[in-house]
Amino acid sequence: MRNNIARGFCAFFAAALLTGCSSHGGSSGVSIADFGGSGGVNYSGTSAELPAESTDSPESVPESPATTSARTPDSPAESTAQTTPEESAPEQQTSASTQKSTPAESAAATSRTEKPQTTASATTSTSATSRQEESTRGTTATTAPAPDIPEYDYGSNSYQAVNYSEVKGIWISYIELAEIMQGQSKEGFRRNIAAVFDNCVSLGINTVYVHVRSHSDAYYKSELFPWSKYITGTLGNDPGYDPLAVMLKEAHSRSLSFQAWINPLRACSTGQIGSYGNFPVYSFATAAGMKGKYAVDVSGTYYLNPAYEEVTELIAAGASEILANYNVDGLHIDDYFYPTTDASFDSSAYSASGYSSLSDFRFANCDRMVKELYSAVKDANPTALFSVSVQGRIDNNYNQLYADVRKWCTTSGYLDMIIPQIYYGFENSAAPYKATLDEWEALAVKGGIPLVAGLSVSKVGCEDTWAGSGKYEWINNSDIISRQLAAAKKCRSYGGFALYSYRSVFSPESSVSAAVNKEISALKDLI
Repeated sequence: MRNNIARGFCAFFAAALLTGCSSHGGSSGVSIADFGGSGGVNYSGTSAELPAESTDSPESVPESPATTSARTPDSPAESTAQTTPEESAPEQQTSASTQKSTPAESAAATSRTEKPQTTASATTSTSATSRQEESTRGTTATTAPAPDIPEYDYGSNSYQAVNYSEVKGIWISYIELAEIMQGQSKEGFRRNIAAVFDNCVSLGINTVYVHVRSHSDAYYKSELFPWSKYITGTLGNDPGYDPLAVMLKEAHSRSLSFQAWINPLRACSTGQIGSYGNFPVYSFATAAGMKGKYAVDVSGTYYLNPAYEEVTELIAAGASEILANYNVDGLHIDDYFYPTTDASFDSSAYSASGYSSLSDFRFANCDRMVKELYSAVKDANPTALFSVSVQGRIDNNYNQLYADVRKWCTTSGYLDMIIPQIYYGFENSAAPYKATLDEWEALAVKGGIPLVAGLSVSKVGCEDTWAGSGKYEWINNSDIISRQLAAAKKCRSYGGFALYSYRSVFSPESSVSAAVNKEISALKDLI
């Protein structure tokens, strides 16, 4: 992809739009975190207080059988403080000549050379499917008139990203951000996110995966997406400061690698689309020739359709905007690919595509989107990483999401590291942890990429509904996570671990807090 990857949408979409951004107020219904004496974050609210679309986990269908209905939306750093333009003028870049290096940065840079974090260029596709390469056919649909799209050029960023040879990561979702952000001033949010990052560092975490775009919105000043409603409670409402800039400064001052987490295809509830105002997603959902095709209503939530070039260009442009304007250390996506197996989702695009197989068509669209995101990251900042967190069961990625993870892991140009959500106990009947880990290990070794094991603290102390005979394993044991990490560390491709999620680790429900504390105590000895 070109350095000019980001294509603007202003001219076409301005003509198609009917309303401006919403600025009306209203209470959020999200409780604000109370910071206690220990410095930990105590959540007085739960995810149930948020809208139904808001329960977010890096894996949305843990071990349930494949389904043809829409998936229920379910969730998912550098050195000492520098004088950077991250807060005062985020559109400016950090120049290499003024970038300050600290011992922590130097050590991190050395560790990157000890364990390369890029895909091997010599590897070739080994997809288990027999489908033809998308290069032999048209990949994008052309049923709607092509808009006149001027080009945005976000340029490149000379910032030297800091990433670690052993990732010790944790996911911080938009739900957790909302609880420490809504109702807060810039200084209030700074204090809150500083406490969150302090907790992470106290556990030995060196990498944070933080939502910066969860619903085709933005936690930063964007030309392409509106301000997230999870910042102030109102979609499109300018908070008066730049949350991403604040988070970067606080993360980097603690030597945390900051991975900007986005959900490429998920947008808003259908009732909120009017608040997208002068942004491309509004036209995707409402403009003649696009309505019902480019953004599709799936159980009350709009999802962007990756069959269309304009959609994937917007997604890639959004990545370019982040990487060029902010000193993030990488871009991260999870398993929000196709939201349904229902053929009606993209029937028009499929009919116009020339493909004889709907599965092949969707695989090709996801391939293109992921590859464009990878290119957007590398064009903006070659030192930044692009990571993908997919479902733990390899077959689920094919049968439910149309994500060709075998191809992505073994072909250069798709990702730098894979983070499968291996959220299963050792006794899980359908997908026992060790056997599932071994499958990913074989794939990562074949592709020459780091394997970062996604581990679910959210299951500790709970009945695991889909685990069959192992459904009580998380209740009867208090060392599962530590044993999982120990097993992962033995893998040749081991590149680290990532915990889901911040709340599960530091503010668990009272009913499981004792069990979580035991698990974390055992885990800390291995970190």
